Amino acid sequence: MSSISKSVLSRTSAKVDKELRASHAGETGAVWIYRGALTAEFLVSLVSFSRSPHKNNKALSVKAFASEHLQTEKTHLSIFENEMPTFRGSYMLLLWMIAGFLTGFIPRILGHNWFFYTIYCVEYFVDQHYEAQCCLLENVDPLPSEVLRKFRQCQQDEQSHRDEAYQAMTSTPSFTMKLWGKIVGKGSAAAVAVAKLI
Repeated sequence: MSSISKSVLSRTSAKVDKELRASHAGETGAVWIYRGALTAEFLVSLVSFSRSPHKNNKALSVKAFASEHLQTEKTHLSIFENEMPTFRGSYMLLLWMIAGFLTGFIPRILGHNWFFYTIYCVEYFVDQHYEAQCCLLENVDPLPSEVLRKFRQCQQDEQSHRDEAYQAMTSTPSFTMKLWGKIVGKGSAAAVAVAKLI
């Protein structure tokens, strides 16, 4: 193999490595979003002694939603850790875990609509991010087809989560919620940029 070919393969490998690292960090954060939400749900259930049946149903739906989606995100994380080509993980995984936990915990404390809207915003960003990654990988030579297929698989799940979260909301988002949603989106974008590098 010529030195030029080795150089091209090295650059290709570095590109794929960055994308795998960013998505692995994101899936790690996603697992912790739902752990944070379930922790908040437990605390809310302890202090809410006088719930109406309607409110109790909403609380149960948050628990069911978070529990189900936590399992999906664990599956995604397992794909990155066990089925993808070897890559260097982010050195800041602990930070992504803490950020994920708070991203699930805080809105759930504020209410079920806050939680569902947060998930909608996160998954809206993740869908766009996976799409950008897939477009990038489609132009890499040699084409990492197995990586691309698994990215698309994860993307479809995230699109489903986004739509489910939006449908679970019982009112339109307030101005404050929309502001929070923008912070979540910008924070997610910043996290991706940092995870690619560190």
